[in-house]
Amino acid sequence: MAQTKIIVGLEMGTTKTCMVVGEVRPDSSAAIIGVGEVPSAGIRMGEISDMSMARQCLFDAWQHAQDHADVEILNVILSVTGEHIYGENGQGSYRLPDDEDIIEYEHINLAREKAEKIEIAADRFVINREMGNFSIDNRETSHHPVGLTGRTLDVKCHVMHGILTRIQNYLMCARQVPLEVEDIVFAPLATAQVVLSRQQKEAGALLIDIGGGTSDFICYSNGDIVASGCIPVGGNAINKDIIEQSSQQMSNKAAEVLKCTEGNAFGDVKDTSPAYYRSDLGHEVSIQRGLLNKIIRDRLASILLQVRDNIPAHIMSQSGMTVYLSGGTSLMRGLDNLAQFIFKVPVRQPMPPGTGDDYTYLSDPRYCTAIGLIRFAQKSDAALRRKQRGWWHRVINFFRGRR
Repeated sequence: MAQTKIIVGLEMGTTKTCMVVGEVRPDSSAAIIGVGEVPSAGIRMGEISDMSMARQCLFDAWQHAQDHADVEILNVILSVTGEHIYGENGQGSYRLPDDEDIIEYEHINLAREKAEKIEIAADRFVINREMGNFSIDNRETSHHPVGLTGRTLDVKCHVMHGILTRIQNYLMCARQVPLEVEDIVFAPLATAQVVLSRQQKEAGALLIDIGGGTSDFICYSNGDIVASGCIPVGGNAINKDIIEQSSQQMSNKAAEVLKCTEGNAFGDVKDTSPAYYRSDLGHEVSIQRGLLNKIIRDRLASILLQVRDNIPAHIMSQSGMTVYLSGGTSLMRGLDNLAQFIFKVPVRQPMPPGTGDDYTYLSDPRYCTAIGLIRFAQKSDAALRRKQRGWWHRVINFFRGRR
């Protein structure tokens, strides 16, 4: 009898360390059965800076997740990010032998092997290889051209790699808890599994996930990944800017509340009316709304412009291209208008998650990466099963040929 499978996604971000437990049923549907989350410490701009503090945060999130889901967690799928990670495009071409014209699985594998051969420095580690569409004799086709006729098979590949030692820090941290890391996924690739549909990827999509310490991005054109990377700046930088430019002494909590409740990334920068924050102890601080809006706008515009500079101009000008926002900072008021002003294409901003009985983790942009890890693992399992079926197909053909 088919059983359910537990898959756990782990995100160790600058702001939060989060573990999401998913239960995958025999019909491939999945449900979130537990979440463990604690504020992060020892992680800066997506990278571990203090091993002992990061390990303690991971241990606490692990305990919370096990208690919440009522399961024992031994293995996780880990997301990684950081300025050192970026993506490169490759392409592989394979010409079929003269006596063959029907594409088989072995031809696909040979084309893929050539596409994957991107030379990287010895100190770097390949995190993910994502295959794109195949073309036969320069004609676009699907991801699965087996059975079609042609002479030359081409395939695109997007390779994401980062500095090995920085990735090893995460693995060491997990193993000391102890947890076993089953797979590693570049964060925006995981986020895309939740935010973007296949149709949106084919139409053209730039996903920007703005977290506390980093802003990750991944861009699709005709279903293929054409760019990915990380900007080492996030929403926490806005809080720092507010504190530095305020005429009053202000805590990080006050800056965060003012940013989220009073600020507008596309608001009036000449508004001289005051925005107030009162602490639980009655201490009150204020800042001019125009100044607050300008601080938020300038920092977010800088992030978006850096992302834009990493995307080929001809990709962004394609018809149907849309920008999708995710991450905690994506809920910032006016961010959609600011992004549309910069990219000159439609922008989709997530709706604020519900509260109380209406709240679900699936609707909260802060958890898209961790949940996306579960979906990524599901797709990887499905791809493995397809590969195994392909192997069995070759075995059958071998014995048929001997009859």
